[in-house]
Amino acid sequence: MTFERLGGLDQGFVEADLKNTEDESKVLSALNKIFPASNFEGKGDKIVGEVSLSSFKDLVEKEKIRAAIEALLDENLSGEKSYIDLNKLAALVGRVGIDEGSPIGKIRLYVSWKKA
Repeated sequence: MTFERLGGLDQGFVEADLKNTEDESKVLSALNKIFPASNFEGKGDKIVGEVSLSSFKDLVEKEKIRAAIEALLDENLSGEKSYIDLNKLAALVGRVGIDEGSPIGKIRLYVSWKKA
């Protein structure tokens, strides 16, 4: 099953790592650049929140990484849910990048949908 219907997803849930050496306001700034108009809250060593995917999807198209995003969503599929790990440094400059084990942690985006 492939997910060429990334466009059909409207909402998600984000969980961003917050290292003890990081400034929480910078991580929040990074999150707000790729998920504007969302509400986030600190939960210990994480920042979490429900997000709208509208701006995120626009950035994915602009970066021309839709195929990679959809492949990872397909790879991480479990039932009706999936996730993708995003790079915090890319987000800080308003870009979407796939995280590949950065030592500063990741932004994990969870999505779910009903199968047709």
